[in-house]
Amino acid sequence: MQFTELTTQEFEQFTRAHFSHFTQTVNNYNLKKDAGVETYLVGVKDGGEIKAASLVTLTPVMKVFKYAYTNRGPVMDYSDKRVFDAFFEGLTEFLKPKKVMYARVDPYEVIKERTHDGEITKDMGNRYIFDYFKALGWSHTGFTKGFDPVVQIRWHSVLDLAGKDPKMLLDDMDSLRKRNIKKAQKNGLHLRYLELDEIDVFRKFMKDTSEMKAFMDRDDEYYISRKKHFGDNVLIPLVYVDLEEYNESTQKDRDQLAKNIDKAKKTLEKDPANKKAENKIINLAEQLGNIEEKLAEGEALLQKHGRELPVASSYYFITPHEVVYLAGGSANEFRHFAGSYLIQWHMINYALENDIDVYNFYGISGEFTPEAEDYGVIQFKKGFNAKVLEYIGDFIKPVNGPAYAAYKGFAKLRTFTGR
Repeated sequence: MQFTELTTQEFEQFTRAHFSHFTQTVNNYNLKKDAGVETYLVGVKDGGEIKAASLVTLTPVMKVFKYAYTNRGPVMDYSDKRVFDAFFEGLTEFLKPKKVMYARVDPYEVIKERTHDGEITKDMGNRYIFDYFKALGWSHTGFTKGFDPVVQIRWHSVLDLAGKDPKMLLDDMDSLRKRNIKKAQKNGLHLRYLELDEIDVFRKFMKDTSEMKAFMDRDDEYYISRKKHFGDNVLIPLVYVDLEEYNESTQKDRDQLAKNIDKAKKTLEKDPANKKAENKIINLAEQLGNIEEKLAEGEALLQKHGRELPVASSYYFITPHEVVYLAGGSANEFRHFAGSYLIQWHMINYALENDIDVYNFYGISGEFTPEAEDYGVIQFKKGFNAKVLEYIGDFIKPVNGPAYAAYKGFAKLRTFTGR
């Protein structure tokens, strides 16, 4: 077993063949290098065969030292202790001459599967990983919940697509998801992907949504740089209403309702005591009123916005292993068009068509009570019949022990003095 640096070709070949996060890709390596971040591709070889691979970044700490991070890495079989030891012992030695104070890893390893009510459905039986890390001097930072601006979220909501088809997936969803997907398909909605020079359309939706729901969004540069470097491995679907088509469809519905009302009235004229026909007229008249309001709204929107009305947009990372729904926003005043549901359904089908077995709704807080800050988001993802994956969390190892101890002491002092 030999710890070594990898070429971009070796790294890409390995990570495409083994389940890995979108941050462990050559696209992300190129992004980091272009941004001036000190970045390495490292791994373990056994007789020329790659057994582990990881992208590692180094960030300045206190001017003199650096902090190393593997962002959802390394990619390897964690049950193979020989590979595990070779990688982490080799990583420590690799980092020492680079003035690294400490290293942090957050393996893309699931320890439990749960429902969206927090109930454990499967224990992955890999607690030995904690022992492996501890034996090499790494400490676990805890089973965290909630969101952090620096640390990766420890909980994902994931839809398993293996062996499924669209009908099976739709049948497994709750009634609200089914109804809104069908509604979106009927509403004259269309979808296309935004290009890099159109990213401001997506950003507007995100800014509006973050202000309305009071959450911290990533900055413009994050989205722009990822689209620039990931290319077609980042997709930004935009849903818009073709208002001429929408109004034409609504008019047809109105005309059909009017015909049905006339037919029911004729039936009632022939048989004035026909309560069924009388109730039908009342119900149809109510539907007609709703349709006329819908038509009036559509015509007003056409006059104000023109033929195409953008209603929702989202941001996705695509790997050979999963389709990742990173973020999305919609226009609150046009939520009734259910544009966000069309995006989800379209991208689920995109994954199926491209033989990708995991649709990742991405981060949730891990709090499963109605008081959770993202309770509505959790219920939204639950409705698609997704499951919750709880990840193993972060591990930290001092590479320069004395410097790390001083750094921790300084951090505690600043906290104590309020500086």
